[in-house]
Amino acid sequence: MRKIFLLAVFAISHHVYAEGNTLYEDTHYNQPEIGVESEAYLGDRMLSQAKGEWKECITPVKTFSKKSMGWVYSYKGGEPICKSDLKDKYYLPTYKNAVGHGNDMATQVRWKKKGKRSSLCQCQMGFCGGCAKKLSEDDVKDGETFVYANNSFQQTIEYAGRSGDILKLNYSEFSGGWARQAFTREFQVDLSEGSIAAYKGAIIEIIDATNVQIKYKVIRNFASDS
Repeated sequence: MRKIFLLAVFAISHHVYAEGNTLYEDTHYNQPEIGVESEAYLGDRMLSQAKGEWKECITPVKTFSKKSMGWVYSYKGGEPICKSDLKDKYYLPTYKNAVGHGNDMATQVRWKKKGKRSSLCQCQMGFCGGCAKKLSEDDVKDGETFVYANNSFQQTIEYAGRSGDILKLNYSEFSGGWARQAFTREFQVDLSEGSIAAYKGAIIEIIDATNVQIKYKVIRNFASDS
């Protein structure tokens, strides 16, 4: 089988599923939505922004594999396999999903939904094999998925707890999925002086907070460069 090069690279392992978005167009994704009461626990991300595209993807809930004729065909759990174009028939992974005889390659994937007899197969030149069969439709998520752009710039605010009236938050900047130490820092909010946290253009209203949990609303997202 001929080698098929990867057409998309995911910066981080966090992926988002939604409907009604413009597909295959560069965009900034902000989470959560403005004005919606949200909840986070110690160490959770409260607010994030990243650049990428919404794509039509399938994502196995867990890893499935098939061995045949000296080859191992794999479908990694939690890793989206996306169409390069909405009109495409097959999906393409970002990893080498066929390994054997000293070769490894990324081959197109077909997802066939048939209730409890659903299947994932790898296809090349119109022929499909290496199938993981007898899957449930629930074993694979499908739909519009936000795919982070390779080496894109991402920003997050994480909840770091409360001590008295002092609320602690961590701000991080990511590039290519890696937090840069110089751009990861803690900032604090004194709740005795108000319930608004503001940093790097983002504004958050604090509704309630303990040392392990926070309820809040996003008033304004990070300022984007678009």
